[in-house]
Amino acid sequence: MADVFISYSHEDRELVQSLAESLQLEGFSVWWDRDIGGGAEFAHAIERELSAAETVVVAWSSASIGSHWVRDEAEYARGENKLLPLSLDGVLPPLGFRQIHALEFKGWDRKAEHPAFAALLRSFGQDRSSTATSIEHKTSTWAKPGIVVLPFTSLSTDKEIEFLADGITEDVITALSTNQHVSVAARSSSFAYKERSADVRKIGQALGVRYVIEGSVRKMGKRARVAAQFVSADSGAQIWANKFDFVLEELYGDPDELVTQISGNVFAQLLTAESERAKRLPPDAMGIWEHCQLARSYFKRWEVSIETISRTLDALERAIATAPEYALGHAILSWGCNAAIVNGAYENDRFEPLLEKAKKHLKIARIQAGDDPYCLTMVGASETFAAMHDCAIPRLERVLERNPANVEAWYFLAQAYAQGGRFAEARAALDRVNAIAPEGGLSGFHQWYLGYVAYASGDYEDAASYLKAQGRRTPSWAGCHALAAISCFILSDEDEARRSIAKAKDANPHLRPEKLAGLVRIQHDRDKGAREYAILEQLWHEDSESPTQS
Repeated sequence: MADVFISYSHEDRELVQSLAESLQLEGFSVWWDRDIGGGAEFAHAIERELSAAETVVVAWSSASIGSHWVRDEAEYARGENKLLPLSLDGVLPPLGFRQIHALEFKGWDRKAEHPAFAALLRSFGQDRSSTATSIEHKTSTWAKPGIVVLPFTSLSTDKEIEFLADGITEDVITALSTNQHVSVAARSSSFAYKERSADVRKIGQALGVRYVIEGSVRKMGKRARVAAQFVSADSGAQIWANKFDFVLEELYGDPDELVTQISGNVFAQLLTAESERAKRLPPDAMGIWEHCQLARSYFKRWEVSIETISRTLDALERAIATAPEYALGHAILSWGCNAAIVNGAYENDRFEPLLEKAKKHLKIARIQAGDDPYCLTMVGASETFAAMHDCAIPRLERVLERNPANVEAWYFLAQAYAQGGRFAEARAALDRVNAIAPEGGLSGFHQWYLGYVAYASGDYEDAASYLKAQGRRTPSWAGCHALAAISCFILSDEDEARRSIAKAKDANPHLRPEKLAGLVRIQHDRDKGAREYAILEQLWHEDSESPTQS
């Protein structure tokens, strides 16, 4: 259920969409009836959301003052003492609704900095400037993993190649610096090591960093080969390495694609390295960042028991209690709770506590995230797993506008697109992941994302193939087996469907079909979801002795 319900006339749809998206980016969940169908479902959904919302924004205009729907919703909101009116075009509210001052939105330029929108936020008890300043001040004190990008070496006598190598170095520094959870050594510190041979472990000690990026540029006729390595400064061990071939003139003109690939791979590998590091630390040496990365490592694998997931969520919640202003912790906890809920990965008596925890920490993360792209990515992830794709899509798209190398944001966006019925865009997002970092981020779940998009679009043959492949890789993921079972049943492979159901039951003895209702039923095509859920129930309750092996 959303924080804010917007009542409006469809003549004002475009402006209200901008209002909804702006509120979502400020941390509010928003409901407005842009997608819902007509008839009884329409009326029931409106009544449910209107009742659940904390605030009802009524957008009065020359069109909406004549709408019986808007008047009825405004009347209900006034009676419940949660009416917040505004005037889109300067019109006065109708008689009977003028006792409450309507905020003036005539002339709103659709920007968050406009006085009208600032006044709206103050009406919610939120001040953009003071909140942003407060969060920036509070989160600046936590330790961050340090990284230095050493000057890329030119392996050519051509001076232009040296200039190109320096430019790549500077651009990678800039790209990585967009992440507020990584401390990137300044250009001056980096270039102090140009043309100097030094052990990366000594560089790490001198600059106080845990990781080093180094590389080279080699001219090969009309092409250039760029090699890059990501190295642990503690051990000197190579964590990741790759080479990239480009047409030289294209690289001169626009190195952005190369920089995106290097920075995208590096941050994905850094998160994995930090997760492994957190596992080795004694509990008393772990800070909130380490707790976040440890939790992420479990949530990303789905190869652990329900008991382990529960303990991980509880441990992260205790860590957050020691650092309540750390927005990333709230975002990751909410994501973990919603991921457990949608996959049925919880004990029978844990649903309500998990749901309340997910909603509570998502709301805090939205408010505290500010302009932190990594935190906003995890907020979008939580919204995606809660089937709030209307919130997740614009949020993740804007994250990727700032940092197109964020491979996890591409994965979450693909799932959100699929939930919204935007299947071509979902596939394009997964193609983009393959182009940037096919071995980084959530690559261990690539088959799942391909399978989910295929399943949601009705391509059951591809869905069955991808989901069964993912199930072999993550055998404890019951939700994956369940979607594979449905796909196989629709393809008339009932024996394979029953085997997949048996695997789901073996993976999670607490599982019941209703625990997977959100995963199966909440689709762009609701009738399709209902049919598939009926198949799941049928398969689940059949007495079958089919073997579970592939």
